[in-house]
Amino acid sequence: MERKKAYRVLLVLVLFLTFLYTLGIVGVIPFRVSYYLTILFLFIFIALRMDYHRGRRR
Repeated sequence: MERKKAYRVLLVLVLFLTFLYTLGIVGVIPFRVSYYLTILFLFIFIALRMDYHRGRRR
């Protein structure tokens, strides 16, 4: 999958997860979901930073 398409898919995923995170903060779904989403966001961030720093820059 080319990089541009991968980032678009990742953007849609992050927007959906952000919506779920907000529902957890508001109290519509259990807060534990927001807790695990925070951990997932951290892993996504670290993976993207590692990809950037390994020389796969544009």
